[in-house]
Amino acid sequence: MTNSVAKPSVTLLYHFFYPDDVVSARHFSQFAEELTRRGWRVQVLTSNRFCRYPRRKISPKEEEWQGIRIKRVWRAPWDQARSLARFANTFWMLAGWTIQLLRLPKSDVLIMGTDPPFSILILLVLQFFKRKTLFVHWCYDLYPEAIFADGFKGMVGWIAAGLKVLVKQAYHSLDVMVDIGSCMRRRLEAYGYHAHSQTLVPWALAEPTLEELRRAQNGSRHVEGASTLTLLYSGNIGKAHDFEVFLELAHSLYEKSDKIHLVFSCRGNRLQEFLNALSSCPPNVKSIPFADEEDLQGRLLSADIHLVSLRKGWEGIVVPSKFFGSLAVGKPVIYAGPMDSAIASWIRQYDVGFVLSGETIPKLVQDLLDLEKNPERLHKLGQNAYNAYHQFFSKKRVMDQWDELLRAELLKSYGETE
Repeated sequence: MTNSVAKPSVTLLYHFFYPDDVVSARHFSQFAEELTRRGWRVQVLTSNRFCRYPRRKISPKEEEWQGIRIKRVWRAPWDQARSLARFANTFWMLAGWTIQLLRLPKSDVLIMGTDPPFSILILLVLQFFKRKTLFVHWCYDLYPEAIFADGFKGMVGWIAAGLKVLVKQAYHSLDVMVDIGSCMRRRLEAYGYHAHSQTLVPWALAEPTLEELRRAQNGSRHVEGASTLTLLYSGNIGKAHDFEVFLELAHSLYEKSDKIHLVFSCRGNRLQEFLNALSSCPPNVKSIPFADEEDLQGRLLSADIHLVSLRKGWEGIVVPSKFFGSLAVGKPVIYAGPMDSAIASWIRQYDVGFVLSGETIPKLVQDLLDLEKNPERLHKLGQNAYNAYHQFFSKKRVMDQWDELLRAELLKSYGETE
């Protein structure tokens, strides 16, 4: 028992992993690296496909990377953007992972992510074979809730409704449920599971030092040279995200000042819808190419304030990771989304920005005009953002909590089995 706790083993299940550069794959890759640094023996079961390029295969089937053992399950090049293909990917991956896990030596801990959706269903089988393993779920997004929020009906809706019954059963097999925000916690608790619950957020992929921030130029000149204040939306603009209220804000701002600009650098399945809407926008709105990862930190530093959004009905289903990226580079946030969501709560609690709705546009316009004339207030908001990130949301902070949580739960489980 002593040796196992001193050098415990953990298996991670996630659809996409190194060398994929999609954000969630980068998070799980860093997650595995950080566990290894903290003395864990880590193996990862993943797929042999890239998230955004499903026809591209990743080789080899097995490898060791950064001290992490990686095993890739082959799957067909089914496109994740298609609902039925996504269901097929899910059940294919769960079958492949189950076979692998039944063949491999038992790990002390098994951690499941939420890609593919419904990954938690693997517990319906594993609970009968690997019960001495600690079962942990890191819930990035909720399924089938995301399917319902997206308005799916017909066959997809029927499948999702049926799977919700199985998800509830699987949740009751968990030892630890890790959510990423208070709204998500409330949705999960409605399932009535008995696992230990904890909130541990996904950190920012770019964590510049204070010295790097000090050396950064005033970003508004990098993105839009004629502006005195630049508001930047950088990231995915998908089904869970809103942009309409930002365009309303742009119209209202333009009536008062032509020196406050909104700049969008985005991709996602609502991108074309957004580009179509630009035709009726004033000249203080601009779209620029999406930034590659090596350019991401410079892009984030290039603005004065960041824009983050979540559509009504999606609160607690997803938490936009760009919020943490904004705080990490010391930038305040304008958040367009439900007032009772986790991000809205954090903004108010740590004084790191503004919460936007259609009703608050006039007040926000005045706040931004005041910031334009009061750079000291803008600087203070940026300091608050940077300090809040490193006190509550940084990679080191979150990973120290992960290590403490898993070791404590392991010791508890050993005590129960002795």
